[in-house]
Amino acid sequence: MYIPRILLCGDLKKFLAATQGRTIDILGQISFNGAAERGEFRIFKWISDLDKLPFNEADFHIFLDGKEISCNALKKIMDTAADYIVFETDEEITCRFNELYQLGLFDRFITQETLMKYAADNFYSLKNNSNLINLLCEQKISRLLDFDNFLAKNDFFYDEFNIEAEAVDKNYFAKKFPVVENIYKKIYSSLDECRFKNYDALLLTKERTPAEFIDILIDTDALSEKIFAFVRKNSALESFLADNERAFEKISRFPAVNGNWIFIKKFVRADFKIYVVTHKEVKLPTLPNGYEIIHAGHAQAKKDFGYLGDDSGDNISNLNLYLNEITALYWIWKNTSHEIIGLCHYRRFFTTDGKNILTEAKAREILRGYDVIVVKGKFFPLTQHSLKSAVCGDELNNFVEKIFREHISRKQPDYLDAFDYVSSSYAEFMYEMFITRRKIFNSYCEWLFSFIVDVTKEVLTKTNIAEINNSRKKRVVGLISERLMTVWLIKNCLKIKTLTIIFRNNI
Repeated sequence: MYIPRILLCGDLKKFLAATQGRTIDILGQISFNGAAERGEFRIFKWISDLDKLPFNEADFHIFLDGKEISCNALKKIMDTAADYIVFETDEEITCRFNELYQLGLFDRFITQETLMKYAADNFYSLKNNSNLINLLCEQKISRLLDFDNFLAKNDFFYDEFNIEAEAVDKNYFAKKFPVVENIYKKIYSSLDECRFKNYDALLLTKERTPAEFIDILIDTDALSEKIFAFVRKNSALESFLADNERAFEKISRFPAVNGNWIFIKKFVRADFKIYVVTHKEVKLPTLPNGYEIIHAGHAQAKKDFGYLGDDSGDNISNLNLYLNEITALYWIWKNTSHEIIGLCHYRRFFTTDGKNILTEAKAREILRGYDVIVVKGKFFPLTQHSLKSAVCGDELNNFVEKIFREHISRKQPDYLDAFDYVSSSYAEFMYEMFITRRKIFNSYCEWLFSFIVDVTKEVLTKTNIAEINNSRKKRVVGLISERLMTVWLIKNCLKIKTLTIIFRNNI
């Protein structure tokens, strides 16, 4: 919790009553004898005019706890110990504005009201606020997650804010004013709601202990590789970051009032991999960097083509006859840790120009603005349920779909409506192809594999699909499963980019 360190100018009892039990570290009581006490009120048009006004330091007397101190002594206290000099009213500040300004304390004297309104959980400074915007622009931050609602709490809605910002904690804003929507594109009620997002940077401004700061970095690890934070001078966090600088790829410090704006770039796993699923030998042109062929159903293959197989480590390769490329998906989930992960087919590849396979550089560029890349939706003259019935027969399709619904209702009941909706839809995101960030991929796989293997085993127990020769009917579970990525996507709040595909015949 942020505890302001102040020098109090005014009555202590009145101040304590006004703060209503708020914990504040009062370092001492300060008083002044100078222009205001002599009845000299200086009127000026611009702040810059103050530099032209006479200031006789000898005529400006400062008393701390009844003992006179020099201007330099006050500056040293403000530089090393105190956050603010707190006055009761604006009028008291105005009376001494010239002297305090020329002492270099322009951003350090505030009223009791300002202390309570703006310094609830972080150090407040108008100069720091304006410098932050310049820093965000200099670092080319265009998408920002304001984790502590700093922008709204500091009145940024009074000016045009050109950075695409989002915030967490809807309960805070429910008590405030709708004008905060001028700042934020979206306000999330919890961190979990934006867990799949990706930002250029996170903004952390609350006073935190080193342990609390590390907890926030862990909780938000997948959201951004960059952090902007205000770190107060002489704080435990300042010492911690100085002692542990090697834990981060880079820490840049930008001097601020009573501290520094810290720009942290974390070490990140920059690896990228798109797996090309096949069940046979294929003669493909040279693939772009980051692509690798994986043999789905390798455990039961009659021939080894020299590709990576899906039957090492934790795997379900022996179910490939019934689940298609899902066995490769399971292997990727359980046996890899790529930061950006994707899946396509030996005959189908993502493209942006209709001619060339999507490159790593282009995929990364797209994922700066989107959460997931999938195949552009395709519309059919029949619903998804009817299409599968046309392929597998009504009786088998209806029976297996019923088993799906039973397992989803037990393991993922929140998705049952979405499953029914997609089943009766005339379109879907095709082929189970995607490219996304690891956290999204893991979340999808955790959902899918919470029931799909059990569905398959029950279907094998209750039907004769293992004995039939019709390859399409044998793959009825896999065919119905093709709509599951669509089910998951329409249920989750993701920014989706659809691309067309290159389809290669005679491979």
